[in-house]
Parts: sequence; C-alpha cells; structure tokens
Amino acid sequence: MIRLVEAYGGALRYDPESYSPRDTMRVYSFGWMYWGAPRALLELCTHSLVLLDWSRGPGRIFYRVYSTPGNRCWEDQLERLPWILGLDEDLSGYRILARGDPLVGGVAEAMPGLRLRASSPWQALLVGVCQQNASFRQGWGMLYRLHLNASERLVTPGGRVYLATPEPHTLTLDVLRASGLGYRAETVRRLLEARAHMLDCESLGEAAGVRGVGPYTLALAWVLACRRYSELPLDRWLKRLVAEAYEVPEARAAEELTRRFNGWRGLAALHTTIAFDAQPLRRALERLRRGLNKPGIDEPSPLTLWRTTPPPV
Repeated sequence: MIRLVEAYGGALRYDPESYSPRDTMRVYSFGWMYWGAPRALLELCTHSLVLLDWSRGPGRIFYRVYSTPGNRCWEDQLERLPWILGLDEDLSGYRILARGDPLVGGVAEAMPGLRLRASSPWQALLVGVCQQNASFRQGWGMLYRLHLNASERLVTPGGRVYLATPEPHTLTLDVLRASGLGYRAETVRRLLEARAHMLDCESLGEAAGVRGVGPYTLALAWVLACRRYSELPLDRWLKRLVAEAYEVPEARAAEELTRRFNGWRGLAALHTTIAFDAQPLRRALERLRRGLNKPGIDEPSPLTLWRTTPPPV
C-alpha cells in the first residue's frame, strides 16, 4: 500500500446544460474510479490522484490532488484536467447527426451531457489488447484481473484504495497469463519491449509497428486516449449492427459510418457499445430490432462496470 497526502485543491466550472460529471465519470469506470457517489478518482501520473467532487450543486467540480510527499508530476497533468474530462468539448455537430439514429440516438437522448473521459495512451492500449476477439465481459474481466494482480495500491487520506495503471515491471508473462490474457500476453510483452508505455498522443501511432496491434486495437486506443474520433475501432460486433441498422452489407460498414458521422465515426462506435450495454451480438441485435438503444437495460455494461469491479479491501 502506498499512502498519499493532500497536495493541492481547486475547482473547475462547467455548463450543467451540456455537461454531466456523473455520466462522464460512471461510464467505463472500475469501482476504484467511481462508486455511485457524486465523486470520482482519476490517476494523473505515477502515485498521484485527483478526487473530483460535484456534490455541492451544478456548475462546479471541486478537486483535491493526492500524491506521495515530494512528488510533483501532477502539476503539468493538472493543466490537462479540463481536457481529460472534456469540460469544453463541443459535441453539438455530433448530436445533430446522432439525433434519432437507430444505433446512437438513445445515448444522445438519454445522456446528452456524456463526454468520453480520456485515459492515458498506455491504459488505452491495454484496453485495446484485452478487447481483441473478446466480449465486453471477457475483455474488461481480463483488465480487472490484471489490475488486481499487477497494480500498486494507492490509498487516499480518506482511506479509499485506488488500483493504479499497471507498471511495466509488474507485467511479467506469468502475471499476464494468470490474468487470463492468453495469446494477448505476448502482445503486451512486445508492447513493453517497444516501450509503448512511454507513448503519448503525438507518438501513439508507433504502436502500429508492434506485432499483435492491429487496426482495431490502435483505433480504439486513439479514441480512448486522444479523442481522435476520425479513427474507427470496427470489429465484427459493430459491423453486424451497422449492417442491420442501415441495411447495408457488412463490407460497407466502415463506409456507411463515415458517410453518416464523418469525423465523429469513432465516437459513434463507442456510443453504439454504450447504447446496447455491450451485450453479446444476438442480444444486441434483438434490442436493435425492438428499438431499445438506450443504455442501462442489461448488466454488466459500460455504464455499470463500477458495480461489479470493486477494489480489494
């Protein structure tokens, strides 16, 4: 356990008419990030967290930075916090395209204040690798076990335990295999050898040279870490839903998403996953045919991941 102390505090403003901290923080969050209260924890850098608190009414998010004594890596990252949270992101153009859409219209209607919270490129690559040829439950289950087996435990002054993004020295092949990654363990090992954990949004494309990192994995990392929505993480699940929703051949799924959403197609892909609770294909197709494209019907899902992945006590 690594105990943190309070290092700094402040507040951020947002427009409650167009932004929802609750929706932004509860989607794709483990239980150590969000736990149902109007608060959340984010990792800023090594051994540094920020506690976000929007309990005092709409329009302001109060924050406190927790870090190890003498650690100042959070100072530069704190400047990026509004961008990480998407506080000033203008999605009005996307919402016009999404309104009434059979795939993403339900998210646009039910969660208009949702923003995609930006992760670190390394965390995004781990997500992408774990999601290769896997369902939501399988992929995020791998990632959850990976955190349980390889993460440092950071303890806030209030006693909450946060599982940090796994560091390279903890990601041995034995740990990766024990976490259920299977063949993906070798891909993570090759990423580590290529020092992919050092990549940022300017250099993330270098991961394409690592064997096992295909277009889907890299596109997902681009979207999750860098808000590069022109990238399209297209897998068989999404292809089939696109073909059904828009009555096009699966081979034209990418072309159709581009035609409908232009540079927002990567965000539309993520919102489709959220809209249908990342359910297995058969169940997602049933919901599509019944017009049930609003999230929160089935669990576990991107919306409720936090409920089923608590931190260790």
